[in-house]
This record gives sequence, C-alpha cells and structure tokens, in this order.
Amino acid sequence: MLKKIGMGLVTLLVLGVAFFFLYVVKTPHYSLYQIHKAVQGHDTALFQRHVDLDSVYGNGLDDLIASGMKREKTIGMDPFVAGIMKLVKPAVLQAMKDATLESIQKEKTGSGKKENGQAVQANNGLSTNNANGQPGKNDQSVKKKNKWENQIPLLKKLKERLDVSNLKIEDASVTRKGDKVAELDVLLHDIKLDKNFNANMRMEQMNNGEWQIKEITNFVGLLAEVEAAARKAVKDTVDESRKQ
Repeated sequence: MLKKIGMGLVTLLVLGVAFFFLYVVKTPHYSLYQIHKAVQGHDTALFQRHVDLDSVYGNGLDDLIASGMKREKTIGMDPFVAGIMKLVKPAVLQAMKDATLESIQKEKTGSGKKENGQAVQANNGLSTNNANGQPGKNDQSVKKKNKWENQIPLLKKLKERLDVSNLKIEDASVTRKGDKVAELDVLLHDIKLDKNFNANMRMEQMNNGEWQIKEITNFVGLLAEVEAAARKAVKDTVDESRKQ
C-alpha cells in the first residue's frame, strides 16, 4: 500500500514538473519574469535572451525618427535632429544598447561599483593613460561615446531614460496571442520617479519555446510620458526647495 502511495506521489511530481516546463516556462509571462530576474541579478546574457535589443530599439528609433519628421517634437525631436539620427542610426542604436546593458551590470557597492560580480573602483575622473602617456582604451571608449552625445544632445537624454534598473514589472496581460506572436500590456513602475507607465509589447516565440520581446509598439509615447514625469519631478523638487 505504501509502495503504491509512493509511486503515485512520484507520478504526480513528474507530471507537475512536466506541466511546469511545458505550460509555464513556455509562456510570455514566464519570459517577463526572467527579464525581471535578469535585471535584479545583473545578468545581461539572460536579459538579452528574452529582449531583442536590436529589434526593440531599431523599431523604436524608426518610430522616433518618423515622429520627428512629422514635426511632433517628441522629447525634443524635430526634423533636423531626426535627419541626423537617421544618418547615424547604427551608432545611436549601439549607444542605446550599451546604456541599457550598463544599467543592468552596475550595482552600487560602497564607493565603487560591481560589474558582472566583480568589484570595480571608480577612477574619480582621473585619466587612464598607458605607459606611453597615450589615452587608454577606457578613455578612448568614453571619448567615442561622448562624441555622439555632443553632436546629438538628445542621445544623452535617451540614454538616461533607458536605465532599466529603475523599472519593476507590476503586472502584464496578454491582449492578443497568435501563432508564435503575442501582444501584451505591461504595467511598469519607475522606482526613481515613483510612477507607473504602460508599455505595449510585441513578443515572439523562439525555437526553444521561450518568448522574446521584439518591439515596444508605443515606444515614442512611452518615452514622452517618462520625459514629462521626469520634468515634473525636477520642477516639484525645485518648488519644494524654494518653500524651505
């Protein structure tokens, strides 16, 4: 009798594990959980497994440039800036990706920072020249990044808004699901601004059954809302300081 009960429990356990991997792991919601887990654990590899940054930011930039060409002036975009962004799109796309991945990697640990599990001390703005007195690789990399930010001031603003370490996924609902494609309404909470934002995401199912974010369909509107909230937060801080 005990043997039969034991076998029954083992069978239920096996069925439960099978159900989990077949019907839970292979869902858009589970991939969103993995994204949350990646941000919390500073795991850029896991994050990129479930977020196609090239596709998300590529589509987002196209929408942003189109809005600028239409003179909608979203977060400071106009036809002139949109034209420049279009010409140097690959560099802008790479800068946006770098900003997002850096925000995931970095974790404050006292006066230094922790990247990929290893402590990194801040250089306090000191030059990192090599033995020959020439700028080191870090300096060259920073100069290259600053070059585009100096030429396109909007890029710096974009990078500031792409700090995903400030975001928490509060809720998500599937609005449409087809053959290997799903559309979701995702409620994001910005910890720094203490405000919720809605992101409309398009996800695609990969060959291994997991899901990956391919596009934020309201990318331009979402950026505009975040920018407006950030401006309001600054204004509220200034007004509060004047009252004191």
